Amino acid sequence: MKNTKNQRIENNPYIQTLIDNFPFMVWLKDADSRILVANTAYANMVGVASSAELIGKTDFDFFPAELAQEYVDGDKKAMLSTSPSPVVVPIKNAEGEYYWIESYKSALTVDGQVVGSLGYARDITESIQKENEYRSIVENSPNCIAKYNRDCKRIFLNHANSSFYEVDASELMGKTPSEYPGGTSAIALEQSIREVFLHGENQHAVLKVTTRHGKHKIMHTVLTPEFNAVNEVKTVIAVGQDVTQSYENLDRIHHLAYFDSITKLHNRISLLDVLEQCIKKSRQSAFSFAFLMLDLDGFKAVNDLLGHAEGDLLLHETARRIECAVRPTDTVARLGGDEFAIVLAGVQDSKHAVTVAKKVLESIKQPVLIHGTELFISASIGIVMCPDHSSDVSDIMKYSDIAMYKAKRQGRNNYQFYSSDLSQTTIERIDIERSLRRALKNDEFLLHYQPQINLEADRIVGVEALLRWNRNHCEMIPPDRFISIAEDSGCIVEMGEWVLLTAFKDAVQWNSGREHPITVAINLSSRQFIHNNLFASIKRLIKKTGCNPAWITLEITESLLLNDSAHIRNTLKNLDKMGFRISLDDFGTGYSALSYLNKFPVSEIKIDQSFVQGIASNNDHRLLVQAIISMAKSLNKELVAEGVETAAQAKYLLGYDCKVVQGYLFSKPKPFDDIDLQAAWTSALQENKSISPKQ
Repeated sequence: MKNTKNQRIENNPYIQTLIDNFPFMVWLKDADSRILVANTAYANMVGVASSAELIGKTDFDFFPAELAQEYVDGDKKAMLSTSPSPVVVPIKNAEGEYYWIESYKSALTVDGQVVGSLGYARDITESIQKENEYRSIVENSPNCIAKYNRDCKRIFLNHANSSFYEVDASELMGKTPSEYPGGTSAIALEQSIREVFLHGENQHAVLKVTTRHGKHKIMHTVLTPEFNAVNEVKTVIAVGQDVTQSYENLDRIHHLAYFDSITKLHNRISLLDVLEQCIKKSRQSAFSFAFLMLDLDGFKAVNDLLGHAEGDLLLHETARRIECAVRPTDTVARLGGDEFAIVLAGVQDSKHAVTVAKKVLESIKQPVLIHGTELFISASIGIVMCPDHSSDVSDIMKYSDIAMYKAKRQGRNNYQFYSSDLSQTTIERIDIERSLRRALKNDEFLLHYQPQINLEADRIVGVEALLRWNRNHCEMIPPDRFISIAEDSGCIVEMGEWVLLTAFKDAVQWNSGREHPITVAINLSSRQFIHNNLFASIKRLIKKTGCNPAWITLEITESLLLNDSAHIRNTLKNLDKMGFRISLDDFGTGYSALSYLNKFPVSEIKIDQSFVQGIASNNDHRLLVQAIISMAKSLNKELVAEGVETAAQAKYLLGYDCKVVQGYLFSKPKPFDDIDLQAAWTSALQENKSISPKQ
């Protein structure tokens, strides 16, 4: 029977041609798994020349015994089954390489009897490799990948999903987002999945989760449709990214941008936003608010005494006290330094602002214990009622600043309301004081130098350093408008140190390698002696710049000597020992200082310009100048006359043996680069005419 059937197949070229043109392997086997017929693809796989060589052979003739037995067992299973049995098995080709085939086997039935098996197989190695690669990528992806059916239930998810939710995968599989993790954003995600099924278009969703361990997490998810053969959405694939850290970083950046790092309060930028919102609300409805500007009194002394770290602790404690004095709906901000601000929202009249200001002042003046040191400070507060006083952010800030400085001038530890009747002089003074506090940081100061001429030698022997202020780099403010304000406010101490540093540097640049050095005269303020360790500061600056003290003249005023302070005497003596020259400026305006000249190491006297300018026409001035010159000579003090504007004044002074002069006759104060140390000055004397300081 077998021979007859074989013959029938072999003698039928159509059947052989048919199976040879199949793109995959086809075979028929008898009940003992011997090959009855096979196609060319099968012959190529086992490495024989033609399919005829396969007839009567078994799998044991071509494959390793273990694989061959597996194939024979599959034949027997197929002959016992009523339906085809698919199987994926490895196979070894003629070159000895293993690859994967997908095989389908079924019973071969002739006249109602099972006489063998038939089968076909196709190479699926590439598909399996791609599937394995895809599975590896999906399973090892840091992204959370899931697949949803039309009921929005998870039918697949990778390991990253369960890691994100911090649960086992079994708690997620078969559940919708609303079932787990639940919540508003999960419901929104589920709705987005339905939108993809409905429209077949990508959707984006943000899922916010609180894990069982209390962690707050955020996932950004892209939902993509997966289509079937008739272009219907059969599943939705979700690719999610854990963006928790990114959101935290954004929050951190936002906090750094809008909140003060020391006090954790709103900063200036954030405060301006709040003010803009309040102003907008007040324009839309009957909404009013109060703005309070607060400055700590004596905070700089704490910083100088204990250091900036302790100063920061004081600022932090102050911030907490201010917050306790206001409502949760109010805004407290730190503007910088020791300045704070409060926005009281929905204030109908000034009484509430007064109540808050009193509470804040009372709270701040209570002692603060920092590292075992009990500190006492107070505050000054300026109040602006809005929109009554203004509906402009710039004006609100300016007016509150003016009112706050008014409070300071009223004795500190009090509050003041802004009022339009503040005199222009007061407003200007307050404005200058406020601007001075920022001028050093903004690099707005510069030094001009006025030459000091030795009339006998006809050359420059020195210069006087004079401070100039270019406010906001666009407006030159005369010294008589800001020096006294700087003295009163205490700003002169920091400004004075800047002058010393700059003048020392310029002295080094002028005198390095110079045969006849010129001296640089620097004015010292009484405040520098009282509120600063002046001697230590000067020593530090000399070391920093490499300046020779012999190149520097330190000018002091008579009023400083009148204090007759042991501290001042010791400071001047130490400076004198270092090699500095001490000059008594504006001499003649305080006669009582004459008796103190020998108590202090003064080596030079400057004749005040008010006497110099009158010597040509006022006999009393001439006699006084003669007396000063005579006294200086008898005490062996050097002389400088300032304010010389005419040749007649210069000749008179030279005639009485006052050789060194300065004034507009020779030069107005000039920047460093404009000073000509080689210029001759006799021509000014020969012209014998007046020169106005305004020229």
